[in-house]
Amino acid sequence: MFWNAMTRKGWNWREEPEEVQPDTVSEIIKIHNFNNEKAWHEILLWESFHSEECQNPQLTKFAGKPKELSPRARFRTWLGYDAPFDRHDWVVDRCGTEVRYILDYYDTGIDQMETGEDSVEIDVRPALDSYSACFNRMKVFALRNIPTVATFLFDYPMVPAAGNDPDHQTET
Repeated sequence: MFWNAMTRKGWNWREEPEEVQPDTVSEIIKIHNFNNEKAWHEILLWESFHSEECQNPQLTKFAGKPKELSPRARFRTWLGYDAPFDRHDWVVDRCGTEVRYILDYYDTGIDQMETGEDSVEIDVRPALDSYSACFNRMKVFALRNIPTVATFLFDYPMVPAAGNDPDHQTET
């Protein structure tokens, strides 16, 4: 399944056979799984805004869209930033309500195999296709950028952090 997904995204392992060894593929799959866990953790932070209505959101489907830029990614490229190397749309079942999340994957330029640091930054956020998603994104913007005012307006213990590091979330 992983091999087929990478082939659909345009990867050609035969072009660099000396760099692709069995242990290389094993490490790539570990990184892929780590990134999926990191993305799911970030989605659960967003879903924590709705913990009273749903305590157990479930991932119901996902789609890779590597050639399709999200509106935010397109805007960032207009400003001169690098485009993401991949995009996924994940759909979460919030106890009967489908919620779509957009995930843009950016290369940090760090060699994870050498440094142990994240080589991928994942920008996770709800798609702007509902009032609730818009409101949640405004809350997070306020909590990240003007926390002294926002903490009086919103009573939430954790805020999805821009860096996606689960150990460095903003506490309010």
